[in-house]
Amino acid sequence: MQISRFNFQNNVLELEDDIDFSSAELDQNHLRKIENTHVKVIAHEYDDLITMDISVECDITGVCSYTLEDVPLHLKFKDSLEFSNEIEDDEDIFFEPKPIFDLDPYILGLIIASTPTKIVKKGAKLPSSGVGYRVLSEEDYQKEKAEKKDPRWAKLDDIKL
Repeated sequence: MQISRFNFQNNVLELEDDIDFSSAELDQNHLRKIENTHVKVIAHEYDDLITMDISVECDITGVCSYTLEDVPLHLKFKDSLEFSNEIEDDEDIFFEPKPIFDLDPYILGLIIASTPTKIVKKGAKLPSSGVGYRVLSEEDYQKEKAEKKDPRWAKLDDIKL
């Protein structure tokens, strides 16, 4: 989705578009696929500053934290971004010096940030144990750790003083 500073009428610009993120490089352990992304932008221009209210609705495929299986999710969120063609001291304002710039990387970042970090598939349960590992509660782990002796110091226990 391209934004042009020349298209503002009365300092307002409204855009609505579908964006294809099928070729975007994603972290396959967090977010596998982004589909059907619909974006609506209402932008206001104030001298060198552009503020944008962005509404995003998309279908994503996340990863179950327990089973690593695909989990389809529907995201719907709103956010706002600010752009300037001059370098600002404010870290929340993005620097875009050209009169025409692309919003897709910013929207992709918003989608990734809005994706839950822990996704659990309906009916999925944590495994209790498996080959080469076992699941302990925090209390059991601390108890075992306190009772366990360091083998490097075991020979010193045999010395009679």
